[in-house]
Amino acid sequence: MLFVFRALYLTVHFLLVCCVALVVSLVRPFHRNNTRDLAGMMSWSLPLLGIQFEAQNASPLKAGEAVYIVNHQDVLDVFICTAMLPDNIAILGKTELRYIPVFGLAFWLAGNLYINRKNKAKAWDTMKSVARIVQKRRRAIYIFPEGTRSKGRGMLPFKSGAFALAIEAGLPIVPIVFSSTDKNIDLRKWHAGKAVGRFLEPVSTDGMGEEDVRRLADDCRERMINAVAELDADIAAAQANR
Repeated sequence: MLFVFRALYLTVHFLLVCCVALVVSLVRPFHRNNTRDLAGMMSWSLPLLGIQFEAQNASPLKAGEAVYIVNHQDVLDVFICTAMLPDNIAILGKTELRYIPVFGLAFWLAGNLYINRKNKAKAWDTMKSVARIVQKRRRAIYIFPEGTRSKGRGMLPFKSGAFALAIEAGLPIVPIVFSSTDKNIDLRKWHAGKAVGRFLEPVSTDGMGEEDVRRLADDCRERMINAVAELDADIAAAQANR
């Protein structure tokens, strides 16, 4: 019963935030902090979900331009990851999102970007176009490089788009990692569990070209896998010491 109540609550909370986001974004369209302020409202649901959240640090670049890459786990990402959005951020989302009523329009008006991921043959050209937009708006970009939710399968292989974008735009990559929700959170329990987030050190893309994309993606993925393991171990150790 508790799980059903929380699932219904999350649905209502999501819809309400989307409506508020649409209204605010109509008043101040494409504002540099629309996404941080409005998407951040999703994280307000965490106490009612029984989730204890800990942000271990803040972005090392503050409001600076960068490509932020984040591990993508499940539906709870919408409510957990939004608790650690940096300033001046825009999310890069798949084009299919634009057709979701209310959300699709609010997402765009908030200043976020859509990208067509289906045409792999033109992936580099697509990222060049996005890079020009990013440079013109002087924005930081937020991307889930796995491209889909891992759903407890561990961190999936990274797609190349985020890294091609960072190299083309000449921006550093800042990984953000969150502890494993499948291991540490159970919404059927009153105290559902704990989620921990951490910004990792920036990874420079200076001097890199298209030939470096795969190596850069693999290096960032390895760093993030190790960091997630550390966060999970910290949570497990804290629970064992209770």
